[in-house]
Amino acid sequence: MKREGAKSRVISSDKLHIENKTIFVDLKENDGGKFLQIAELSNDRRSTVVIPHSGLSAFVDAIQKIADSKE
Repeated sequence: MKREGAKSRVISSDKLHIENKTIFVDLKENDGGKFLQIAELSNDRRSTVVIPHSGLSAFVDAIQKIADSKE
């Protein structure tokens, strides 16, 4: 999991432009392990969510469940 001040390296990265937002999705790694970092840039404000690698499967399942319910 990410630790404040810990140096991390980007393993994989993607950027999405949705409406007036830019969303950065980065798989990163630091001394604590791998983690997914999702950052939103909207109206010059940046918000970030970090998900430990151990929780990625559950996170993807939750997103898929929500996506499936929208159809």
